[in-house]
Amino acid sequence: MELARVVGQCTATVKEPSLAGQKFALVRRADENGELIGPVEVALDVTGSGPGELVLMVRGSAARQPSQTRQLAADLSIVAIVDELAVGYPPRANTGSAPRRSRARAAGRAS
Repeated sequence: MELARVVGQCTATVKEPSLAGQKFALVRRADENGELIGPVEVALDVTGSGPGELVLMVRGSAARQPSQTRQLAADLSIVAIVDELAVGYPPRANTGSAPRRSRARAAGRAS
């Protein structure tokens, strides 16, 4: 999945019949701060997102996985509207709950 921001809409009155009634959005990839980093692309929007919203997109065969896009000619789909991003969590302390491997095993040698 990729973060993107909706920057506009795309209207197409003549299109593949299976795309009738589908909404298209103009999107640009975004970084973890929501800053635009990619070129403008057209995505099939199954979420009803609007201009300025931060969204999650999927590409390629993953773009045809949502039930609304399974039989559609799509290689870029918006599948979620992002409510919140949390960046920069402090690293977690090792709680000791996971077994540690010895250095010999980690290096591929028998211990």
